[in-house]
Amino acid sequence: MSLFGSSVLGFLLAIALLVTIHEFGHYLAARWLGVRVVRFSVGFGPVLLRWMGKRGIFKGTEFAISVLPLGGYVRMVDTRDPDFSGVTGDARNQAFNLQALWKRSVIVFAGPLANFLLAIVLYSAAFAMPERDLKAQLAAPEAGTPAAIAGLRGGERIVRIDGFDVGHWSDVRWELLTHMFSDEMVIDVEDRGATRSFVLNRSADASASGESVGARLGGWGLNFDQPARIGGAIAGGPASRAGVRGGDEVVAINGQSIRQWNQLTKAVQQSAGVPLTLTVRRAGSLVDVTVTPRAEPVPKTGGSVGRIDVSAAPAATLGVDWMVDRQRGLFEAVSEGLRRTIDATVLTARVLWGMLTGEISLRQISGPVTMAEGAGATLNQGLVPFTLFLAIVSISIGVLNLLPVPMLDGGQLLYHLFEAIKGAPLSERAEALGQRIGIGFVTALTALALYNDFLRILS
Repeated sequence: MSLFGSSVLGFLLAIALLVTIHEFGHYLAARWLGVRVVRFSVGFGPVLLRWMGKRGIFKGTEFAISVLPLGGYVRMVDTRDPDFSGVTGDARNQAFNLQALWKRSVIVFAGPLANFLLAIVLYSAAFAMPERDLKAQLAAPEAGTPAAIAGLRGGERIVRIDGFDVGHWSDVRWELLTHMFSDEMVIDVEDRGATRSFVLNRSADASASGESVGARLGGWGLNFDQPARIGGAIAGGPASRAGVRGGDEVVAINGQSIRQWNQLTKAVQQSAGVPLTLTVRRAGSLVDVTVTPRAEPVPKTGGSVGRIDVSAAPAATLGVDWMVDRQRGLFEAVSEGLRRTIDATVLTARVLWGMLTGEISLRQISGPVTMAEGAGATLNQGLVPFTLFLAIVSISIGVLNLLPVPMLDGGQLLYHLFEAIKGAPLSERAEALGQRIGIGFVTALTALALYNDFLRILS
């Protein structure tokens, strides 16, 4: 399947599942607490398909799929709505706005809660499947990075980070994410049969904590040990024109021996427009190839970096010496799924706070285009990556909906807090003002996300 087709399919599958689960949380809570639901819609705008529920908890509710697949809603009977202002009897007793405060709060909170519960299920399912990934073996760190200063040389295998066991490189990446805002991290490594602990500290290194997520992850100086093996060369690119082929393993650059992919990457990036002699191992023989990296401008610095348009060999093709297999039991998978959901929820909230305080650039906010790309890429990679992608997006939806902004579930809960303090609902004027503020915030956030998406496409 093409990348575009995968992106569209992945995006639609993700939206269909995540929006449906979120709204179904509201729906179940409303029906359980005796509130009548008139319509359950996936999407906004004109209705494409509709059908009437006829049995059990679905009876009496119209279910719909609408044109704009960027959300959904559950419409309940509410006497503030002109369509229901004259209802009487049982219909009035089932109105959302006439329920006890705690019932209304439960119904509102049930949507985000459903997203968090879905994430636990998705993570648990992914972790229960057999895993194969790169060993958590370190490449030689660059001089001056926290890893190098701590004494790591490369070749060590990480077994724990701050007390949490590490099985492969995906575990390492996750632990680095959870330490995005930390200044110190303790890692235990296995080296030549012995286990040693290293304390990595980046509090004195301003360059180790940038405004992007990538800069903060790379700031520790930890890179996985992967051979400098070419997976493929883009047709028409510098490497392809020079005769570099997929499967070539670069063993030296300008006569200097290398063995790791990050060594090749660094040399190329630092050699824009400067010819490089790559010694590659091909079919058991050594071949010299001269490649001149093209210069790619870096707008922020006014400089440029070198590119030769190649990709690394996929991890699955590297052989058993580079890979590790793992199979969790059901209890371990569920336990890890719960821990990962809690960690991801805290991390998402912390990143949002970092954007508010200026620690993290607003350029990190992504929109539907980036989501579609991520959905397509993970869908092509397989069931487990796509499941993990759905889990983190589900958590993001849950956290975003709890922001104390009118138009979102968190804004409605904020209204309920004011009502509890005041002893009466807010005035219609106050709610109307809040709605305008909420619409402005959501509109601005959507515009920023789309702007960032298009910048990524153009860059």
